[in-house]
Amino acid sequence: MVEDSKLLKWLNWFYTLELAQTDLYLNQAKGSKDRYMARVLIKLGEIEKTHALRFSDIIVKLGGKPTRIGALFSYLSGYIPGRLTPYIGTVNLFYVNYMMETIAIRDYKGLIKKINPKRKYRKELLDILVENLIDEDLHRSWFKDRRESLLNLKK
Repeated sequence: MVEDSKLLKWLNWFYTLELAQTDLYLNQAKGSKDRYMARVLIKLGEIEKTHALRFSDIIVKLGGKPTRIGALFSYLSGYIPGRLTPYIGTVNLFYVNYMMETIAIRDYKGLIKKINPKRKYRKELLDILVENLIDEDLHRSWFKDRRESLLNLKK
């Protein structure tokens, strides 16, 4: 089981990751010329922002302070790619997003295994982690499906 200090580090990691995904999708939406794609990316950005806010709340409940431990990571993996991916093509944009979602899924699954639901706020945290994991899995599946569809059109 994970101790409180390590748990707060994990939660701040997820807070940062979710903010990076928010930056990524919202910046990609700004660069998209496709109305549907832009709307999907905005919607995904809003969902990721909700995830970040959930982590902020639980961090505070556990006596911590939400910090962007990886502000540089967020900038490098969210803002910059978000501004550049529209220029590298939709297939590559979907791949970047797919990989970000894959990282989130891997880390969510890892933390879920380490949580003791009998400790204070842990049941609530597990519910948040599982709900976010479902969202991330759906996002990743959407990007994968769309990317494969575009690749098949090119054949």
